[in-house]
Amino acid sequence: MHGPAADWAFLLWGDDAAGPAPRTSPSARLAAAVHTARALRVLSRHGWGAAQVRLRDLRPATGAHRGLPEATAIRVARRELPRCQLVVRLADPNALCLARSFALAVHLSAIGLPAETVIARQRSSIGARFAFHSWTELYGEVLNDVPVVQSGHTVLQRVGCSALH
Repeated sequence: MHGPAADWAFLLWGDDAAGPAPRTSPSARLAAAVHTARALRVLSRHGWGAAQVRLRDLRPATGAHRGLPEATAIRVARRELPRCQLVVRLADPNALCLARSFALAVHLSAIGLPAETVIARQRSSIGARFAFHSWTELYGEVLNDVPVVQSGHTVLQRVGCSALH
């Protein structure tokens, strides 16, 4: 890689970033944003049960990022994270971890990456508040939280797009 993108990409991924990650087409990114906004509306109006169905039944955009090597897919996912966060901020400015994680899984699934929303319970807790937590994973890599979040929680559920798993 050369130019300005190479500088910040190295800081995020180091020497193992072999070559540039494929770009997401504007049409696939727009479709992902629409899917994400609609899915957040389903979650807020109809609850988690209906939202799960929406994610499981989602159909990725044609020409999406299917079949990428895991490391490359994770780089693409990290590049898409701020774009998804923008949609979440516009659609649900007060979104908590479940809505944010669900939105990222929908966004990434819409562009062909097999992301999962993970719902878990804290292994130990002083009080009942925040005893449950959610994050997004791609190939076991935590995308929207600190990686050690996995060690302090017991996974209760994983939900992803069935067309990609």
